[in-house]
Amino acid sequence: MISELFKTMHKARFSGIRIVPENSPSLQQSCVRAFVESVRETTRTAGQARLQLLQFLPAPLLTPILERMCRYPELRGLLRNELTDPVLFLKLFNGYASDCGTLERCLREAAQPAVLPKLARNYCDLLRAELRTGDACAEQSRMRARALESLRLGDYLYEAGWCRCGADVLTLADELIGRLDPPPTAIAAAASHALQMECAVRLLRAQLGACQTERAATTVDRLLALLEQPATGPLPLVRAYLQLGSYYYHVQDYDRCHRWALRALASTADGDAPAQGDLIDVLQLIALFCVARERHDLANMLISQAVQRARTVYGGLHRRYADVLQQYGFVLLRMNAPLPAATAFAECLDVTGRVYGRNTPHAVVLEGYLAHCLYLRSHTTGRFDMALRHADTALALARQLMPTSRRVHRQLEHTRALILRGPDQRRDTKECQPSRERDYRPFTLREIKEKFFELDSSFEREGLACSG
Repeated sequence: MISELFKTMHKARFSGIRIVPENSPSLQQSCVRAFVESVRETTRTAGQARLQLLQFLPAPLLTPILERMCRYPELRGLLRNELTDPVLFLKLFNGYASDCGTLERCLREAAQPAVLPKLARNYCDLLRAELRTGDACAEQSRMRARALESLRLGDYLYEAGWCRCGADVLTLADELIGRLDPPPTAIAAAASHALQMECAVRLLRAQLGACQTERAATTVDRLLALLEQPATGPLPLVRAYLQLGSYYYHVQDYDRCHRWALRALASTADGDAPAQGDLIDVLQLIALFCVARERHDLANMLISQAVQRARTVYGGLHRRYADVLQQYGFVLLRMNAPLPAATAFAECLDVTGRVYGRNTPHAVVLEGYLAHCLYLRSHTTGRFDMALRHADTALALARQLMPTSRRVHRQLEHTRALILRGPDQRRDTKECQPSRERDYRPFTLREIKEKFFELDSSFEREGLACSG
């Protein structure tokens, strides 16, 4: 009987016939389900803070376990504790795209209280311990790998809205890069130069996002020194020029901002996705510069080009597209167009909520912008309740996510006080009706450069007229 069964299974195996139903779970799926059920039972009866076993599992097995844990609300506290472990987090973060997708889904499910700030603190403690004990210095390749890992993690934290945490991680990455041995060959020296510049660019961006202006000034000096060194290989020049322009815009030195934006645009090429991303960032910076110079129509045209390109390159559900939408809303708000600005901010809030969840600093900023837009709009409609609701939501999120950020609290409280005070009788209620983003046709890179150089010459003529 057994021999006949074996022959039947053997024949079925090589003829493509399935012995079990097609939708039956695999052995791994059954094990994952049994493991998670045992964790649920243990959590219900005795409570459990950590699962030490998960640290030792490979990413292909860790991914389905965490994905299944997301389904159960009673396991979210345990899931948060696991995600704040740098060893476990980085197994998925450094894995395949499917692993990163599972990781982001877990972060959205376990986002209250926020996971990423605690993860950043734990990761920084881990790196500092390695630097103190000399473990990271024992092997140059390992230290370099840690530096590259820190660059990616710091950049991810910045994009997720945790700029201060990203700046802390990138500062340690910069320290790791500084401890690497001098490169022995010309090729290695070129790679080291590019790595130092890339780190300085990302660190400057995070410091500007965290409003660390004094530290950003030090990073600017280092970046300028790196740019003065002779280049022996490819360098991230466009991103370096962009961040320098962003810094000077941040400190309101608009002439230098204009100069670096001009260099960034001149160095931009039309090609692959990274080059397209650089061009989108250049368009955003030039649009902000035009807003500062009160050239609102040009700013609207340029930021509209950035929105169109971001939607084409990244799609409608991507963090970079959300970033461009936020700048688009800001430009419209400065043009006194609160209704289209509120529409842009609402779409941006929806995209960031679907990517990161609603418990992020992005939500605080966008809710605050929405409150201000609806307050301005209420001068026409007479309804202040929606603006007040968004202001209260922004304040509640800020107190939960950023309890020590007094600057954010003051700004949101000021917006709320304006709403409660009612309409400002001195304000002109006539709103601007700018051209919509979809009203512009997509421009080529050559046309964008021509328009910006025309803009540059018009600014020069205005400057000469003012000086005369």
